[in-house]
Amino acid sequence: MLEVKNLHKSFGENEVLKGIDFSVKKGEVVAILGSSGSGKTTLLRCISFLERADSGTISLDGFEKDMTELTRREVRMLRMKMGFVFQEYNLFRNKTAFQNVTEGLRIAQKIPADKARETAVNVLKKVGMLERADYYPDELSGGQKQRVAIARAIALSPKVILFDEPTSALDPELTGEVLEVMKMLASEGTTMAVVTHEMGFARDVASRVVFMDGGKITDNRAPAEFFSSPESDAARRFLRRMTSDRGI
Repeated sequence: MLEVKNLHKSFGENEVLKGIDFSVKKGEVVAILGSSGSGKTTLLRCISFLERADSGTISLDGFEKDMTELTRREVRMLRMKMGFVFQEYNLFRNKTAFQNVTEGLRIAQKIPADKARETAVNVLKKVGMLERADYYPDELSGGQKQRVAIARAIALSPKVILFDEPTSALDPELTGEVLEVMKMLASEGTTMAVVTHEMGFARDVASRVVFMDGGKITDNRAPAEFFSSPESDAARRFLRRMTSDRGI
């Protein structure tokens, strides 16, 4: 349903993505793991056109084209089929939780105000934030902000949601509330690609684990297989470090 092929991206002399082939099927939850600097976030940012790829093709929901030849209209069309949940929330600080959700509906998708309000109520209720709909981001905890960000993403009914380390900015006690929302979405068949360091989520919730090292995908396996017998030395070292650090 979402696929990129032979994706390359460099920043100056630093080649960050080295010919990535990556896909997410409808209803899959793909956990993207790897050490810092392996290219995980850059992969998501290129897929969502927050960064322009140097080369590669993208296919989403029946549309396929060279990523370097997309028109602005085509980029906008593809972005409207994706949701993106950022590490640092990226909420509008001068807007309430409710307004943060309705903004994209009314401006990007031109949805009438009454329909946008109805959708916002439904998604905020879904993530447990309806009672704080009139709160501004500075009045919310990190976990609450991230739940609003997730509500904003699912409000657009995207084909796929991209999560860039959605819990890494949170205190440990707030991580659980965000993971519970993500587990709920997974159980409902939401298509997701998740950059994460939460090994429990990757092991227990993901349909598939993709491991990146040095700008390449070195492992692409079912979670049970990945955690019991990773294919690459880098993945084995990563798992030893992560599981010992987190007591898994």
